[in-house]
Amino acid sequence: MNRETLQRFPGHPRKNDALFMYGALRPKPFVCAYEQQTVEIVCGPSCRPGDEIRIDRCEADGIHIVERRNGGGTVVLGPGMVITLIVGERRGAPATVCFTGIHDAMIALLGDAGINDVVRSGISDLSVNDRKILGSSLYLGTRPFLYYYQSSLLVAPDLSLFERYLRHPPREPGYRRRRSHREFCTSLAEENCTRSTHAIKELFNARLAGYLPNAKAEE
Repeated sequence: MNRETLQRFPGHPRKNDALFMYGALRPKPFVCAYEQQTVEIVCGPSCRPGDEIRIDRCEADGIHIVERRNGGGTVVLGPGMVITLIVGERRGAPATVCFTGIHDAMIALLGDAGINDVVRSGISDLSVNDRKILGSSLYLGTRPFLYYYQSSLLVAPDLSLFERYLRHPPREPGYRRRRSHREFCTSLAEENCTRSTHAIKELFNARLAGYLPNAKAEE
């Protein structure tokens, strides 16, 4: 095993660290997509739980709150979502270049599969008709020099869970325009896509790596 490719994250283990470590050892880009099976709240390093999460409701419903290593806002994950992890070489590229390359690849793949009108919005989202269908986060490693990306794609989830467990976020992308969670988010199913969560997961696992660029620093 090459010590230079073995990622050792600082601090205590967080969500999907094991998959990221595995991906660091595999040919790049490494892609792993899976269907979320349970409802959970996932927050980044800057989260202030009392300001962002309805903790009393989580406790009443037995919903776990877990941490992730990547930045970004607090999210609800649940059935009907495809979670995608990518590990790739970044060669000095900033986060914006990594996000753009990944999301352009996703848009192209979805378009080739007949799922149209998906666009990049904000720094790290995908949207349809000005409503969010994917949020993502990124961790930039230096030993080795890799990026670690994860996202949740809203294929056919219960969108009412967002209002139940999350407060309005303290920070939001400009295109949100203070809309509530339910007004702001949509799903592929609501946008008349008939592909199942399983089918989207299989599509990403089989073909997304071939659409991804090698992230390079901006000239």
